[in-house]
Amino acid sequence: MKLIQTEKTVGQVLCHDITQIIRGVTKDAVFRQGHMIREADVPVLLSAGKDHIYIWETDDTKLHEDEAADILRQICQGEGMEASAPEERGQAVRRPRHPSGH
Repeated sequence: MKLIQTEKTVGQVLCHDITQIIRGVTKDAVFRQGHMIREADVPVLLSAGKDHIYIWETDDTKLHEDEAADILRQICQGEGMEASAPEERGQAVRRPRHPSGH
């Protein structure tokens, strides 16, 4: 993760959701984690009060949280279990294939 000035984020990938709050109107993510920032997004980010943004830095020593969740799921998932699909936002849910006793 790297914090950079919003005006310099075009072409970069967001590390987290960006929420915009307009009192009495909305409180929702205007951009989701993993979104590639476009030129048209910059004014929206600035209007949401984001002068600096954390962007994703890719290199061989780092994993995205979804990749890490999938690796952990593969390690932890035992016989007779299945994963929810798809893993999202670092969450990997496992559940039994069949209820106990059946």
